[in-house]
Amino acid sequence: MSTTPDPRAEYRRRLRNRQTTVIGGTLAAMALLVVLSLMVWTGVLPVPLDPGFSSASDDATPVVQPCPPANAVTVEVTSFPVNVYNGTDTAGLAGVVADALSDAGIVVSNTSDWPKGAYTGEVQLTTSESGLVNAYSLARIFTGTVVVQIDENQDPADATVSVVLGEEYSESILSAGEISMLRAGEAISAPSGCASPSASSQG
Repeated sequence: MSTTPDPRAEYRRRLRNRQTTVIGGTLAAMALLVVLSLMVWTGVLPVPLDPGFSSASDDATPVVQPCPPANAVTVEVTSFPVNVYNGTDTAGLAGVVADALSDAGIVVSNTSDWPKGAYTGEVQLTTSESGLVNAYSLARIFTGTVVVQIDENQDPADATVSVVLGEEYSESILSAGEISMLRAGEAISAPSGCASPSASSQG
């Protein structure tokens, strides 16, 4: 005589089997993830997904600056006009720097936002080839990273220097008293890897 299975007991048995299967599968998956994570962390396996991020230094193309004229020496920073442009989102930055330059006796001709939009560096000085000595002389008033570039749209005879303040700028400028102590006639050192003005403007 056969015994009819208890439906409730059968249900509980199936439920236990299902739970065992689910829990076992979950634990196995977690163990696999832990093993894979350890292998990636120790370098055994490469990172499965490369988000494509890289540091600025990896992506940045080195800026080639124009070489100053041979045997060039500095001139008085008050002897030529200067424009100040804001290449950041900080409102009024160009005006603040322009005031500092004016306090030092430097003639500021124009103050506005940089027409080319945002500048990601610290300070960029642009001028014509005839204004390179002026630009390298003016570069001394900034304590941070300064890049000199040729402005192809500037009249070759115009020796005005434009100061472009970038996102990395952080009050890196000498005081009026310190600027007044800068002397003319000091040798201008060519930046490393500089190129002739014509070559740098074409690059």
